[in-house]
Amino acid sequence: MESDHGVQVQAHGGATPSVSLMRALAAAFAAVMLLFVAYEFIEHVWLGEADPRLVAALHRVRGAAAAMVAAGVASWLILREGPPVLAAGMLPGDHGGRAVDQMQKQIHYARWFILMRWIAVVVATLAVFITVEVAQQLPQHVGPSLGALIILLTTLNLGYAIYLRHCGANTAFLAVQVYADVVVLILLLHFSGGIENPLTPLLLLHVIIAGIVLGRAHAYLVAAVASGLFGLMAWAECYGVLPHYTLRVFPHHHVDGVLLHAAHDPLYAGSRVLLQGVVLLLVAYFTTTLMRRIREDEGELHALADTARAQTQMLERALDTTGTALCLCDRELRPYWANDRWLKWESMAPLLSCSNGRTGSPAHHTLADGLVRTTEVCIEPPLSAPGAAAGQVFEVTTAPLRNGAGVITHVVTLARDVTQQREAQARTRRAERLAGVGELAGQVAHEVNNPIAIISAKARLMLREGREQLPPRAREEVAKIAELADRVARIAQGLLSYCRPAPGIRQPLDVRLPVRRALAYVEGRARHAGVVVNDSLPLALPAVVANAPEMEQVFLNLFLNALDAMPDGGTLEVSASVLPSAAHDGAADAIAIEVRDTGCGIAPSIRDRIFEPFLTTKGGRGTGLGLSICQGLVRSHGGEICLHSEAGGGTRVRVTLPVAVAAAAHGRPARVAVNHA
Repeated sequence: MESDHGVQVQAHGGATPSVSLMRALAAAFAAVMLLFVAYEFIEHVWLGEADPRLVAALHRVRGAAAAMVAAGVASWLILREGPPVLAAGMLPGDHGGRAVDQMQKQIHYARWFILMRWIAVVVATLAVFITVEVAQQLPQHVGPSLGALIILLTTLNLGYAIYLRHCGANTAFLAVQVYADVVVLILLLHFSGGIENPLTPLLLLHVIIAGIVLGRAHAYLVAAVASGLFGLMAWAECYGVLPHYTLRVFPHHHVDGVLLHAAHDPLYAGSRVLLQGVVLLLVAYFTTTLMRRIREDEGELHALADTARAQTQMLERALDTTGTALCLCDRELRPYWANDRWLKWESMAPLLSCSNGRTGSPAHHTLADGLVRTTEVCIEPPLSAPGAAAGQVFEVTTAPLRNGAGVITHVVTLARDVTQQREAQARTRRAERLAGVGELAGQVAHEVNNPIAIISAKARLMLREGREQLPPRAREEVAKIAELADRVARIAQGLLSYCRPAPGIRQPLDVRLPVRRALAYVEGRARHAGVVVNDSLPLALPAVVANAPEMEQVFLNLFLNALDAMPDGGTLEVSASVLPSAAHDGAADAIAIEVRDTGCGIAPSIRDRIFEPFLTTKGGRGTGLGLSICQGLVRSHGGEICLHSEAGGGTRVRVTLPVAVAAAAHGRPARVAVNHA
């Protein structure tokens, strides 16, 4: 497993070395008991009348076979449950294997050493029993010495295991084990036949282990130490410094009553030592050369793995930057690889899954016919999981992935969140429709304006000159006609102002004048509705270049909207301040006029569209053109209008206009901003 601090190594196989040893010993004991029971049955049934010498020989064979079976079973179980030494370089991971660091390799090697040493203890114990007690190939008095060496090896291995558990492993710890094992092996060889012992090639194993685990220098040093100790043992036995424990399997002869054998021949002993030393050095050379090439290949593999991992991470970052989710499915439509964005989206929108619907999904059809498909998946509120936005739209592209033979092996699915694009397209289409409607409305208003003016004029003429001839009821109806004609004229004029704003005379203006004139128009209505009007305009403000009637129309619309939002009374406040250039997007100072009310506010559902034409919240009493006209007029003055509202918490509208000097020096278009609560 991998963490932020690197790769963590877990215990191999699920069993500690002590547990593996106990299992191996129990299995070996069971195998020996089974062999003895089988032999007793055979002897009782078929060997009852056999020659006693044959029976004694068979007893020896039985003991040797039992020892060999026990050693084989124990070794096989320990090896099966133990970690392989060559597996230390790689550990299983998310992508098939990850390199572990040097310390973890050393821990793995140390565990393997300890495990193999337990096997050596078992095998050596059985070998001593067979050689001394069963086959009687060695003198009886060497048994205790060999037993002491086995106890020493067991004690050392226990110490190694305790040290590894508490202190870990390093190169020095591994080297101590290798050199100590060489010394113990030389002593075992001395007490079991010296240079005549057929197990002397075991020294090669230590050189090989040193070359694999410790490196070139230690491999040659272990070969030199083993050769030196082997030569010292051969010299001491040859010249009588140490006793030579003869293996009876080798031929011996007597000269003048003295038992002589090959170990006492200087030529034979010297040639064996020389040959052993040469072989050890050659093994060290070949082992280290082979390991150097293996490590070079391993380094190249690690470099390739790092490159592949970096490319994968770059691909994931690229996909994340582009807002793309990717999933790779196998032929069973099971996810094979997916980036983080896909996993996040799939948890919110299960319809994105490759295997969703199985036989009816785009991935299934692509797997069947090999065609590329692009579909849209809309996640409605009942289908979206917790955390998913209602109405999310995903564009999903499904394509086949083929091998070199052209066979489809995987299906690639790409998903992009196109919700904002679809909303932008919808807004564009709505704007195009509104533009068409606006143009048509302008034409209609132009055509209606003249007839409605004539109707209004005729009605007023009738009221002025023919008032006495008209009955009272007729006068009332004609007055309504004139009033409604004037209303139609105002609507038509508003449409014309919105569609084709007429340029007026703009000159330096104190913006407080049109604001207060508009306040005067609504003062009576505000008093009747119980609305308190607070005029918080400062005593002096810089002049702006503006058209007074147009500014008056802007603020009158804002005040009327505020009064409509407070039918049960409230507070209407008007204030103004000077904004430096750093406080807004402009390049010079500006004046900000704020209109605040304590009314019902604007619903979140229409807050984004509040400046759209023909959008009204007043039912049949409004035309929906007030804020749109305000927007157009402020825009034509190079200003900015923004709105902040909370449902039930009132509304604040701020109109920003450039000061007179700035307006003369910097002509810039207005910007409209809507801030949400």
